[in-house]
Amino acid sequence: MQEFILLIIGLIGLWVGTNLVIKGTLNIANYYELSEVFVGITILAIGTDLPELIISIDASIQSAVFDVDTSGIIIGNAIGSSYSQISLVIGAIGLFSYLTLGKKHLYEDGVMLLGSILLLLLLSIDGSISMVEGLVLVVVYGVYYFRLFYSERVGSKIKSKKTNIGLRKDVILLVIGFVFVFFASNLVVDNAIEFTDNHGLNQSFVGIIIIGMGTSLPELAVSLNAVRKKARGLSVGNLIGSNIFDLLIPVGVGASISEIKVDKMLIYFDLPLLFVLSLLVLFFFYKKRGIQRTEAMILIAFYGLYVFLKILGI
Repeated sequence: MQEFILLIIGLIGLWVGTNLVIKGTLNIANYYELSEVFVGITILAIGTDLPELIISIDASIQSAVFDVDTSGIIIGNAIGSSYSQISLVIGAIGLFSYLTLGKKHLYEDGVMLLGSILLLLLLSIDGSISMVEGLVLVVVYGVYYFRLFYSERVGSKIKSKKTNIGLRKDVILLVIGFVFVFFASNLVVDNAIEFTDNHGLNQSFVGIIIIGMGTSLPELAVSLNAVRKKARGLSVGNLIGSNIFDLLIPVGVGASISEIKVDKMLIYFDLPLLFVLSLLVLFFFYKKRGIQRTEAMILIAFYGLYVFLKILGI
């Protein structure tokens, strides 16, 4: 009962934090005239993915120091979170709002999303991700992130504007919001894990489904709030950016600390299916109508089928 109460408290903390994050981010983006999709892909995506990164670092350190195999948690969390965001979260938002993505971001960031899945699949094809391969994942994301800043001309936009008191308040608001999201999401995940442990669920299920879904709660909260505040580009950008981040940084940083073993089922089933799912989502965005209720229900059904198959042990 205690873990359930703490879980509710964590969810409340998520909503409080994301409201602060959305307000601060939109104000900063508007002040510097940055596009909503860019802000979603960069600032929000990294902020809401802190739980995945922290879990990966913690698990990798335990593996390196105590010689405990935590590979399933690291890679499972990354894949599970990606599935949750690209299907369940987008689907849930699509039930209440009309989501679209500009052709520029569709081609550039969509290709990066698919490329991230293929790169992770390629590096893990031998059953493990070494420290060097982990660094490759980190460097690839670093290049992508730098290109985003360069194409948005962030530097020149910042230089052209003077920092005022209002902007400083927005930055403080943004930081406080991220702190709320960070601690609240960890509270949710920790108690969700404890709850599932008490019911005898295995590590694979916890890594891919429970932790993956739990660490997607910040993205869900941020995206729903963004849609409510009429910032749909912020919502879509956050989800696509989060998936790219999840597939490259948590796994890359984790492998850089300690080699990650990758189960064959993830290589031959989960990652290829994630590629197909991501391709389907991008196809929905490519169509003029974007993602509406019909597409949203398809994505939610896709996730439900995936969870069902994982419960069966596939």
